[in-house]
Amino acid sequence: MNKSSQREEGMRHQHLSGRALAALFVCGVFLSKAAFATLQPVDARQYFRITVLDDATSRGIPLVKLTTLTNLVYYTDSAGAVAFFEPALMEKEVFFFVESDGYSYPKDGFGYAGVMLRVAAGGAATIRMKREMIAQRLYRITGTGIYQDSVLLGGNAPISAPIVNANVTGQDSTQVTIYKGKLFFIWGDTGHPRYPLGGNFKSTGGSALLPAEGGMDPDIGVELEYFKKDDFVAQMCPMPGQGNPYWLSSLVSVRDEIGRERLLAHYGKIKPAMETIGRGIVEYNEEKGFFEEVRAYPLDDVVQPGGHPFRVVINDREFFYFFADGVYRTPARYEAVIDHSFYEAFTFLKTGTRFDGAKSNVERTPSGAPIYSWKRAAAPIGQKQQNELARAGLIQPEDKWFAPLDVETGKEILFHSGSIYWNDYRRRWVMVFNELFGSSILGEIWYMEADTPLGPWVYAQKIVTHKKYSFYNSVQHPHFAKHGGREIFFEGTYTAMFSGNEVPTPRYEYNQIMYKLDLADKQLILPVPIYRTRRGYGSAQKISPDKESEIAFMAYDRPRKGTIRIYETREKDGSFRLTTQKPSAGEPLFYALPAADDLSTGTARMYEFFNPKKKEYYYTTEEDAPDKNFQKSEKPVCTIWRYPRRFNPYHVE
Repeated sequence: MNKSSQREEGMRHQHLSGRALAALFVCGVFLSKAAFATLQPVDARQYFRITVLDDATSRGIPLVKLTTLTNLVYYTDSAGAVAFFEPALMEKEVFFFVESDGYSYPKDGFGYAGVMLRVAAGGAATIRMKREMIAQRLYRITGTGIYQDSVLLGGNAPISAPIVNANVTGQDSTQVTIYKGKLFFIWGDTGHPRYPLGGNFKSTGGSALLPAEGGMDPDIGVELEYFKKDDFVAQMCPMPGQGNPYWLSSLVSVRDEIGRERLLAHYGKIKPAMETIGRGIVEYNEEKGFFEEVRAYPLDDVVQPGGHPFRVVINDREFFYFFADGVYRTPARYEAVIDHSFYEAFTFLKTGTRFDGAKSNVERTPSGAPIYSWKRAAAPIGQKQQNELARAGLIQPEDKWFAPLDVETGKEILFHSGSIYWNDYRRRWVMVFNELFGSSILGEIWYMEADTPLGPWVYAQKIVTHKKYSFYNSVQHPHFAKHGGREIFFEGTYTAMFSGNEVPTPRYEYNQIMYKLDLADKQLILPVPIYRTRRGYGSAQKISPDKESEIAFMAYDRPRKGTIRIYETREKDGSFRLTTQKPSAGEPLFYALPAADDLSTGTARMYEFFNPKKKEYYYTTEEDAPDKNFQKSEKPVCTIWRYPRRFNPYHVE
C-alpha cells in the first residue's frame, strides 16, 4: 500500500468508535444484518459523500480512483461510494482527478480529467462516467471493505459481511459448480491480514444459494458462506507437503453408478517457485469437510486437463469437456472422470505420439490437410502448438482450428484462459477468455461464440480492458444468467501480479470482481458461419449442418447498423437463390454489408454463380467459378466475411 493510501486508511479508522471497532473484531467472521446496524461511525454526517455512477445505467461504479492535488488517493467501494474526510480539505473547493479502467471522464480545457467539488461535512456530490468497454463492472466479491465507504456513510449494504468475511483479504482463481443444490466455490491462495505467508495456500472453499433457491440476485451480489476453521477459512486440500500450495482445477460434480453425487477436482502440488511437482485427482469428503486424494498421476502423464469443465451431449452420450490450451473430454461418469485412460484429446497428431515441435507427426488427408479427431492417450493441440507448427511449416495458417481474431483488426489474439458454456439466448456456445500479451499482459477480456464446443471459433470482441493491471482466470457463471441467457455474468482475479504495476489497489488487490455482459448489445454482433448444404444456405440454427456441409462464408445473423437483409428464395426450377429482394413470406437468412461498401478487415464480395445445366446457384467469396459450367454474375450480391479456416467441426469424427 502506498503512503497516501496508508494515510487514508488511518484517517478512516480513527473516526470509528471504539465500540464499532470492537464489533468489527468480534463479528469479523460473519456479520449478521442485525449486527451490521451497530457498525455506524461516530457521526456519518462528518463525511462528504462522493458517488460515481455509470452514466448509462445510473449504477454505482466500483474501482474508480479519485486523487486530490495533495496526492490523497481514494477508491470507490462496490456501491460507487467514497466517504471523504480530510481535516485540511473540509469546507473547501477540492479538485479530484477521476479515472477508472474501461470508463472515461471529460477533460477540461487544460487536458485534466477531473472535477472540482465543494467539500463539506454532511454534503454529497455525484460524478458520472461514460463506460467505454462493453461489459459492466458490478461489484467486488471477495476481500475486505467491499462496502466500507457505504458503511461509514451510514448506509446499508446488500451482503451480510460488507466489511470482512472470515478474515479473507484476497483470493484468486475461482472454480465453481453446482453440488447438492448449492453453488460450491473453490479458490486458490487466500490472504489473511496477520502475515504475508499467514494465509491459506491449500485451497479455500465456500458455498452460496442459487438465485432460484433463495440466493441473491447476481446483479446485486453473491452471499458467500466460507468453510471455516476458527477465525479463518479452512484448508480444502490439506495434502502432505509443508509449505507446498495445492491448487485445484477442473471442479466437477458427477454421479456414480448408484446415483450418488460426487465432487471431484484435479490438483497440482506446487513448489514456491511455481513449479508443479505433483498431479492427481481429489474427491470432496463431506464428513471431513475437505478433499482427499483419489489417484495420483505421473508428472509426464500425457493427460493433463485444466480449465472449467462443461457438459456436452453427443448422440445421447454425455461428456465433460476440459478446455484450456487444447481440449480433453471424458464420459460424464464417475469412473471415467477419475481414470485418465478414458480421456480423449482433440488432436491431429498420429496415434501414440506427442507434440514435439517441428518433429511432430501430423496425421493428414491425401491433400495434406491435418485430420482432427479424438484420441485416447494423446496430447491435445491448442493455439500454442498450432502456432509453433505453422512457424515450422508443418501446417498452414488456415489449418488452425483455434485462432481467435480481433473482429476490428483481424489480428490473432493469444488465448490464456477462459470458459465455455451453452447460451440459450444466442443458441450457441459462448466463450469469455483472457488475452495474453494484449494492451496489458493479462488484463484484457474477450467474447466470442461458436456453433459447437470445437468452433468454429473465429471472431472475438474485446469486452473488458485494463491499462496496466491483471484480470486473469476469468470464468462465466451460467447459473447466474438472466433473461433467457441474454445477460451473462463473469468474474476474474484483479491483481497487480504480472502486470508491471508497482502500486496495488487498496482492498481490491488480489480479489474477485464481477462483471455483467448484455448479449443484445449491438457491439457483440459478430459474423457467424453460413453453411452450404444440399438444402441450401444458412446459419447452424436455421439449417442444421451435417457431415456433408461446408462453411461457405461468414455473415451476421442479426441486424446491425448499415446492414442489408439477404433472403433465400426457391426458384421455379427448384433451385435455391440468395437475394436482397424480400419474398412474400419468410425471415432474412442472414445480414450483410452492401456490395458497394469499402472492404474492411476480413470482408469480401459475395458473388453469384449459376449452372444452367443443373439449374444450380453457387455463392462464394472467390473470384473464379467452382467449375467451367458456372456463369458469374456481373455484380456482387453483397459484402460478407471470408471464412479463414479449412477446419469444419461437423467433419470431426
